[in-house]
Amino acid sequence: MSREEESRAARDGRRNRLAELDSALELLEELNLKGQATVPPTLRIRLQAMGVPVVPHDSPTSLLEKVLVVQDVYLLHPVELDRVDSGRPPSGPVR
Repeated sequence: MSREEESRAARDGRRNRLAELDSALELLEELNLKGQATVPPTLRIRLQAMGVPVVPHDSPTSLLEKVLVVQDVYLLHPVELDRVDSGRPPSGPVR
C-alpha cells in the first residue's frame, strides 16, 4: 500500500469513526429528549467499542458529554487515536 493510499485509508477510517459517534449522539439525544434514564446495553457496548468510557449507571445525558469529548479528541489528535484504534474491526451502524 502506498503512503497516499495509507493516508486515504486512515482518513476514511477516522471519518467512519466520527460518523459512528454522530450516530450514537443522535440515539443518545433521542433517549434524553424522551426522558429515558437508562441506555440500552447494546448502545453501551457500542460506545465502549468506540472508546467512550462507560460506567454502569451513566445516563444518556452523561454519555452525550462523553461522546462529545471523544469526538473532540478525534478531531484534535487523530493520529494518537489511530494508534489506539488499530486492529479494531470495522463496525456497522449503531443501534
